[in-house]
Amino acid sequence: MNLRKREVGLILLTFSFLLAYLFLSKYYELRDKYYRDYLKHKEIMFLMKNFAQTKREQPTESLIRELFLSHGVDFKSLRQVETGYEVRGANLRGEKLASLVYAIEEKGIKIIKLKAVDNTGEGIFEIYMLLK
Repeated sequence: MNLRKREVGLILLTFSFLLAYLFLSKYYELRDKYYRDYLKHKEIMFLMKNFAQTKREQPTESLIRELFLSHGVDFKSLRQVETGYEVRGANLRGEKLASLVYAIEEKGIKIIKLKAVDNTGEGIFEIYMLLK
């Protein structure tokens, strides 16, 4: 098989265009990924810079009782354990559960564990919380 110089040149030119296309497509993918990661980094830095520090209150028995009673929870027990306060309550309506969680977190108290069980099917919960 005897190839002329012109045919070899065309094959090499086609091959070089193919390689250039492949390398450029990989380059653009890498550049786009780099820019996305950079923008994520900038967003995180912006959020960290503008983070409003909330004042955390230490959970006390009276504060927890006040929060629970203001949301209509019947207190069953309140115990202080190694990790914080263990609170059990009953007769919490479903629509007040979210506002109770919001009120607790707004005070800066961290909810470690939350268990709400509705055995009646009427939206009245028995709750168990571990607060820190």
